Amino acid sequence: MEVKILKRGKFYLTPFTLDHIDEVAANLSHENIRELKILGHLDIKQAITEMYECSECYLVRKEGEVFTAVGGLWYNEDQDYPQMFFMFSHKIKENFTSMARGSKMLLNYLEQTQPQMTMTILADYEIMVDWAVWLGFEPVGVSISPPHKYVDFVRCNPDQKSVYDGGLRPITH
Repeated sequence: MEVKILKRGKFYLTPFTLDHIDEVAANLSHENIRELKILGHLDIKQAITEMYECSECYLVRKEGEVFTAVGGLWYNEDQDYPQMFFMFSHKIKENFTSMARGSKMLLNYLEQTQPQMTMTILADYEIMVDWAVWLGFEPVGVSISPPHKYVDFVRCNPDQKSVYDGGLRPITH
């Protein structure tokens, strides 16, 4: 029985557990598998296990179906703010509306505790770059790791006062 942190219609958010690893590895989208390999992960199950161990991670599911998305926040000591990440089921194209609802649900949950989040998306995936903008992330640059380009994003929590560039903060007297 999965704990349902949030529920909207037939969709729910549950903490990612070790029990989810086999399901995610078996149903991960081709795009996510490709990206994991680009990042140097040849063993998909091992990569998902590392994700579980190093992040605050959740699974979005529609009742009675394979997972829709798995995502959360990756904390890195080199970053001021956590990096939001998502991986999707191989059925992402036939369940795009479900993915959008699920990702919005997770984002709303995560921003309850975060003043700001970052995200990096492989530039090859234009639909995912557009999706990040739809979620409210602002593109702030491009990073290159030859031969690949990534789009870097930032999202300030609209319910909290935050400026991602301290130099742009107004001076008060």
